[in-house]
Amino acid sequence: MKTYTTRPTGVRRSSVAAPVYRLTKAPLLAAAGAAFAVPSTSLAFDPFSTPSAEETAQLDAWWKAFTLYKNDDNPLLQEFKLRGRYQGQYYWVDSDQGDADAWEDRRSRFGFDAKLLDKKVEVRLDFQSNDSFEDTYDRLVDAYVKYRPTDSLAITVGRMKPSIGYYDFVQSTNAQPTFERSQIFNQLRVDRATGLAVDGKVGKFSWVTGVYSNDTDREFGTFGGAYSFNAGVGYDAKADFGWDRADFHLDWLHSGHDKDDYLFTRYDDIVSATFWGQEGQWGLVVEGFHGSGGGGRDEDVFGFFIQPTYDLIPKRLQLVGRYSFATGDGLDSVVRQTRYESEAPGLTGGGRGDEYHALYLGAQYFIHGDKLKLMAGAEYADLDGAGNGGDYEGTTFLTGIRFSF
Repeated sequence: MKTYTTRPTGVRRSSVAAPVYRLTKAPLLAAAGAAFAVPSTSLAFDPFSTPSAEETAQLDAWWKAFTLYKNDDNPLLQEFKLRGRYQGQYYWVDSDQGDADAWEDRRSRFGFDAKLLDKKVEVRLDFQSNDSFEDTYDRLVDAYVKYRPTDSLAITVGRMKPSIGYYDFVQSTNAQPTFERSQIFNQLRVDRATGLAVDGKVGKFSWVTGVYSNDTDREFGTFGGAYSFNAGVGYDAKADFGWDRADFHLDWLHSGHDKDDYLFTRYDDIVSATFWGQEGQWGLVVEGFHGSGGGGRDEDVFGFFIQPTYDLIPKRLQLVGRYSFATGDGLDSVVRQTRYESEAPGLTGGGRGDEYHALYLGAQYFIHGDKLKLMAGAEYADLDGAGNGGDYEGTTFLTGIRFSF
């Protein structure tokens, strides 16, 4: 359960003793201790060097235990694999609107992947619990069937991610180097939806288009609301750059609106543009969003983030930074970061303003790549309330564990 500490608005704590103490709470120590204990039981584990081939092979063998069946000669079912993740994190908000701190079971999911009919059909189903595991089942996450008639064409039907925000949303949170997605993306109210999508590749180009029900609830919904449509195109430029990776993506999502809608209720149109590059130990993501056609306080908004990474120890320790910016047409058109700035007990004006800046600095420590890692970071944020009472300035400290299979 969450616990909070408060102080009068505008009074800042001068000592770092409190966050240091809280960061050593028992849940995190237990998780970190268990994580480090895993490799040490069966193989030599050097915490200050790139993982050895022996270490990686051993851990890969352990993770293969989650694949319950694999037989390429079976004409019906070629593979059945369990899938799941646990993401737990401790946060401490130190702001001019008061403090808050708690351990959160951020994501806990379980399900399966199956490959059938000469691997032309893929089935994915998983669900998640809620914070503190008060309910083992809270809602579906992914639930879809994907058919690949050729290597360059796929048709997907079910509950899935619409193609918008190629990096910040489409990519799995397992591989994200920051604890949370950017403020600008979280403001857009985009989530998984029941729909039909088609994607393909032509040379260096990729494309995707889809239609989705805005009436998607915690399961599949009842298709009683409006619909959204999306289209996107990508270009693989790594050969042009001479890099390990250089992806460009441009995506568009258009939404109708109805009183029965659960999703895509804030804007008529969202456009995202992405560059994602990697060369050696350096990585860089630049992604921007524009939302338009909103009603009431949700006037047009624009935002972007720049996220560099550097592998201090390749495949073991990675440093990450992120600068985020958002601005809008109205006094209340920009919304503070949902997690964890909204937990500040003295938050005024609904945490809305007209300009937002944030700077994140952190690190990832890989035990088995993105499948098992420890994370730590801090994000400073400043929201200009435009004279409307929504000013916010504070820093969120975070530390946690990521485990997936």
